[in-house]
Formats: sequence, C-alpha cells, structure tokens
Amino acid sequence: MTDSVNGSTNSKTASVSVSSSSPSQLLGNTGFESGSSSPWSMSSGTLCSNSGCSGEVAHSGSWFAWLDGYGTTHTDTVSQSVAIPSGKTSATLSYYLHIDTAESGSTAYDTLKVQVLNSSGSVLATLATFSNVNAATGYAVHTANLTPYIGQTVTIKFTGSEDSSLQTSFVLDDITLTVQ
Repeated sequence: MTDSVNGSTNSKTASVSVSSSSPSQLLGNTGFESGSSSPWSMSSGTLCSNSGCSGEVAHSGSWFAWLDGYGTTHTDTVSQSVAIPSGKTSATLSYYLHIDTAESGSTAYDTLKVQVLNSSGSVLATLATFSNVNAATGYAVHTANLTPYIGQTVTIKFTGSEDSSLQTSFVLDDITLTVQ
C-alpha cells in the first residue's frame, strides 16, 4: 500500500487456511444391502429382502427393515450406535419410512418412535413419533436435526409397538446420518 501524502510504502502478509467441510455419512449398512443386520441391532425377523418378505419392498436396493405387522401385541427395534465427531457444524439423520395398516380412524393404536439415546441407554430425545394414523402409499423421507449431539456417541433407535389387534407395518430403508 502506498501513502498518497508522503509516498511511503508498506505491505502486510497474512496466511489463510482453507478447510474442506464436505459432508460425510456416519452410519453403517444404511440400506441393509449387506443382507446382514450388522452394525445394526435388530429384533428377530426385522431384516427383510424383496424376495424373502411378502407384502413389503425396499425403498432402494432389495433389503429393508420391517418392524411389526403382526396384528398382535409386539415390539420391534432397530438401532445403531454412532460417534458424531467434534468440530462438525451440522448433523442430520435421514430415513425413508413406509407405513401401512389395517387400523382405521384417527386413533393412534400402533406407534413408531425415533429416538436418540446416550451411551448408558437413556433417551436424550424423541425425534419423531409415527402411528397407524400416518399410513400412506409408498415411502416418505424424514429428517431430524442431531446437531446438539456433535461430539457424543449416541444410539439412533427406532421402536415399533403394536397393540393386540389389526396390524401396522413400519418399513425403514436408507437410513443415513450426515455431518459436515
């Protein structure tokens, strides 16, 4: 820079650091396409394939998780523990859910809770609750903000609970946790 009054010149050097914050996905086996539940913990009979489970299909690929659908008192769970690294600015859970039911009316008889738990298994938050009332054709994508849990190891847990009569099926696929 040159001073216009006396013509003296000085300069300044500064360093700039640029960091990449491209999004990354943290969950394993997001579409269950390995044909195995790992690293998910799943109730027996929950892991399904298009060819092995009649009546429901995957959102993409050929594997999915099918919670409930028995028409009797039943609870199914699907969960995975994940460390959300410090230094991230956002964390978003995304999942595809299809609900079908034999229930009718506007009373919630069968429910699916989407929760985040701490490493001791205590519920930190219920991110969403769905029921037979939310039944619809096809899959719908849902998201939840997990930014408050950056720097923690948490468990993402889906719990389907069915009452004593009339089935409700909660079908999950393509579950991701993206951070940046």
